[in-house]
Amino acid sequence: MRTDGRVKRNRIKIIFPIIIVFVFTSIIFGILITDNYLEKNTVEAVKVQESLDLMYKENPVNLALVKEIESYKKEKADYFLSQQRKDLNDSVDIVEQNGKVAYLTFDDGPSLVVTPQILDILDEYDIKATFFPIGYMAERHPGILKMTYDKGHSIGNHTYSHNYGYIYKNPKNLVNDLEKAGELFKEILTTDFNPKLMRFPGGSFGKKHYIEAVTQAGYLYFDWDALNGDAEGINISKERLVSRLKQTVKNQDKLIVLMHDTDYKPTTVEALADIIEYLKSEGYVFRTLDQYIEPSLEE
Repeated sequence: MRTDGRVKRNRIKIIFPIIIVFVFTSIIFGILITDNYLEKNTVEAVKVQESLDLMYKENPVNLALVKEIESYKKEKADYFLSQQRKDLNDSVDIVEQNGKVAYLTFDDGPSLVVTPQILDILDEYDIKATFFPIGYMAERHPGILKMTYDKGHSIGNHTYSHNYGYIYKNPKNLVNDLEKAGELFKEILTTDFNPKLMRFPGGSFGKKHYIEAVTQAGYLYFDWDALNGDAEGINISKERLVSRLKQTVKNQDKLIVLMHDTDYKPTTVEALADIIEYLKSEGYVFRTLDQYIEPSLEE
């Protein structure tokens, strides 16, 4: 019995190290195999990704698709530009064919009620006009002036005070009043705003020395050669305003139409659409006065 026990213990002593060596060897071998497997498969994965990237970039179908997309984009862009040119050329052709241009102008605003109504009608017809606001009126309604400017209409200068007794006392007073209004407009609109257009209150007729003064100060003044007669009374009927406009057009090729956008002229709003329709029927296109500033006065 002792001999058998001794034999068993000797076997255990021999087998145990063998088992330890086997287990250790298996672990080492497993690690080596795993590392080799991961390394190999990582390399293969990178190669596959590179192949896929190459296939994507050089795939004939994909290249053709990209080419078609780029061609479509260019075609749409060319079409848009051609339409823009066509619209511009059509507009120019109309002017060249009949040479009839109308400049709608509005004096003495901005007003709280009438000016926005006039702006709405001009928007409906997609027409830009020229406004000659008075400084103190702009001071009362700066938001209306800003809205007029932001809608793309031209802004001129009609003095700050519109006070005949002061501005026509001497040319210096007139220029100072214009400068005061101009500075106010810059504050309301933008510091870059520099109104070169101006209109004399009451017109420039018989004001030779004043014309010389404003011209030397860098202004380009405009009178008018057609009107709706809204300054000839109070609450003149719509029909009378349209009729007066037709009387003063006289088939002229170029019209500078005088109207007013004060709140005392509500019937000007009522007549405006009919006036525009009439001028269109006579072949006139509409422009703003600043489009024809003399090159010497342009910045």
